[in-house]
Parts: sequence; C-alpha cells; structure tokens
Amino acid sequence: MSWHVICHIGLGDAYNPGIAATDPRFTLSIDAPGASDAMRSTFGEHFREELGGLPSGAAADLLNLATAVFAADVCIFRRFGEARWGREITIHLPVEDSVLWNGAAAIVTELLGFLSGDKWSLKVRSREPDLYEEASLSGERPEVVSLFSGGLDSLVGVLDLLAAGRRVALVGHYGAGMTHTYQGRVAAVLEGAYSGRTSLNLFHAQPPVINGLDGREPTMRSRSFLFFALGIAVASRIGGGVPLFVPENGVISLNVPLTVARSGSLSTRTTHPYYVARFQELLNVLGLDHPLVLPYRFKTKGEMLSGCADQATLGAATPLTMSCAHSEGGRWEGSSPGVHCGYCYPCLIRRAATTAAGTADSTYTVDVRTDPPGPTTRKGRDFRALSMAIERYRGRPANRALFDVLDSGPVPPDEIAAYAEVYRKGMDELADFLN
Repeated sequence: MSWHVICHIGLGDAYNPGIAATDPRFTLSIDAPGASDAMRSTFGEHFREELGGLPSGAAADLLNLATAVFAADVCIFRRFGEARWGREITIHLPVEDSVLWNGAAAIVTELLGFLSGDKWSLKVRSREPDLYEEASLSGERPEVVSLFSGGLDSLVGVLDLLAAGRRVALVGHYGAGMTHTYQGRVAAVLEGAYSGRTSLNLFHAQPPVINGLDGREPTMRSRSFLFFALGIAVASRIGGGVPLFVPENGVISLNVPLTVARSGSLSTRTTHPYYVARFQELLNVLGLDHPLVLPYRFKTKGEMLSGCADQATLGAATPLTMSCAHSEGGRWEGSSPGVHCGYCYPCLIRRAATTAAGTADSTYTVDVRTDPPGPTTRKGRDFRALSMAIERYRGRPANRALFDVLDSGPVPPDEIAAYAEVYRKGMDELADFLN
C-alpha cells in the first residue's frame, strides 16, 4: 500500500494530483496558518522575527521537503508497511526549480530510504519563486551553525566552538514534551559564560492530526533530516559558505547493531557516515554552499568530554543536559519527568562516557551496575543487548571490528580504519563501565 503526502504551500494552494481514488493520502499545508491540515510549527514566525525573513530557493524547498517527510514519518504507522516496518510513501512537493529537483530526486530517495527503511518517491511541480529578503541580523553575524539537541554532545560541540572564539548560531527543534526546556536551560548557561556569542534558534514542529489516523508512529527515523534541513535553512539566512556543525560522537554515528534483531534501520542512522555523505551530495546538487562538519566522528563520547576546551562550563551545564530516550517516562511511573532512566542505550553510553572522563553527571532512576534490571523485562532490553554485544566483542579478533562497522552501513574506504578504531574504543569504554 503506497501512501501519498500532498504538500500545499500557503493558503491559496489547492493542488490535487491525479492518483487512484483507492490510494491512501493526506494533505499537508505549510506556511498556511489557520488551515485545518496545517503543519503546526514556529518556522515562519522565527525566521521572520529572528533571521530577517524566510529561507528562499533550494533552502526553502529542502525545508519544505523535510517538513513533509517528518509529517509522513509521524502520521503513517509502520503497521501499514511491509512486515509492519517498511512503508511506501510518495511526497508531492511544489518547488522553485523543478528541473533542479528532478535531478536530485534519486539522491533524496536513496538517503531517505537508508535513514528510515522505507521506500520513498518524490514528485515535484513548479511554484512561484520566493522573494529573497536580505537578512538583517542584530549584532555580529554568527560564523557557524551548530545543531543543538540539548544533549551532551551538542553541549561539547558548542563549547569547543565558543572557546575557539567563534560566534555560533544554535539550531534545535522540538515537538511535545520537555525537549525545549533542556535546550533552553543549557543555552542560558552558555549565554552566561559567553555573553552575546550565541544565538538560539529553537523550532517547534508538530504535524496535524490526520483524519482517521489516531495517535503517532513513535519510531521517527526521519527526525535528523528535518534537523539538518533546519540547520541549512538558518545557515542560508546568515550567508553563503556558513558551515553546519554536527556534534556527534563516532560510536553513536555508526550505531553498530547490538544484536541481529536491530540490524538495518531498526537501529537509528541519524548521523551515519553514509547518510551524511548523501546529504552533503544533495546540498552540492542543489547549489547550497554549506559544508557539513562532523569534528567528533572519530571520538568516543568519553573522549569528547575529556577533550572539551571549557571544562568549567561543561561541569556546570552537564547535569542540565538530557540524553535519555525515555525522558518523559517518569510522568507515567509516578515520578518526575526529566530524569535519566539509566537503562536505555543512550543513558548507558552517557554513563560510560562520564565515568571514563570523570566529569559531573545527572542522576539516574536505575543504576545498572548496582541494581541491573531483569534481562527479560522492558527496562532490561537495552542492558541485555549491550551485555551480549560486549561479550561477542571480547571473543572476536581485533580485525572483526571492521565487519561490525560495515554491518551498520557503507563507510568511505579511506575512513574505515578510523571508524573501526573508534568503535573499538567505544566498546572498551562501555565494557570498562559495566565492569
């Protein structure tokens, strides 16, 4: 069953493609306040008020595409897909230059397929060109844009940039829940330490409720596509050549499957080298001059922490960051939300890193070293999978790491040795913590 997502830009767009009446579909209106099918977001408001105007040209089209992809990913349940996972989705998108986007369509569908495990198609039609507005930013313009999740890696990334004297535009996005709270409180610490050197760009994004589709698909494999597109859109408003920093450690970027059951897109690929390379290729084809920079792709999370250029601010802000996959879980378990669970994979990576680096950390609901959750319980799944992965890792020859890395997806041949090394160091970091 193939789904169609029909994008309308503005209130006057009523395009209706000629597709079979039996094909499931929904419309999504972008930058159309008041429309019943409108994407609920702060994109337009923030760009106009803080960045002097909306992104234009290919940057605007890329952001519209990412918005539609995110909405499709959230609104179309995987139970409708093949083997209750892979879905078929066609995005119908108005773009400024349809010839340019037809030339980029193959890259788009390939990178989205790798990212989400779905089969994507892109159908473009022409729209009127945007009226470009020169950005009128207050103060000195940022030199770089850095993705800002409110987590520990993004904190280290911006601290290293600030300590090097750079002016940084922080870009984050959030939906329901407390994510914007974590982002805001970390940003406040940064502003206190480096007054006037950061500008905070937080974007709310929540797809509309689609008639007949109650609830949300929780896997959200495409979030990083929207995250990257927002970063590029902000960079485009600042100026040509402004780089987009993606502060992520190499172990999480590779995200080597802990078990066979987590192979392929069943494990997230948000900053995997193959996805990043395809995204950069897409930017090049679209004529968007904004290099993607991943400065920590060959470092573990522990190495990022121990190598941070501003240890004082790192120590003050680390307890305010959020890495947990279940940050809202306390709400349903009778405790306060916003506390690290301690048993999900991101929490285990984080505790291993702060232990290795000897840095301050947050509190955890569960201490897996003193009171490990049962292996057959919901809370014990990640801990059990990680324990199994470490045992397999210990029993294999060192060169097997090359094959483990390739299990997560293609890696550039000239970087495979460096990725295998960061994977080995990451597994050692985790093993030392659990022991």
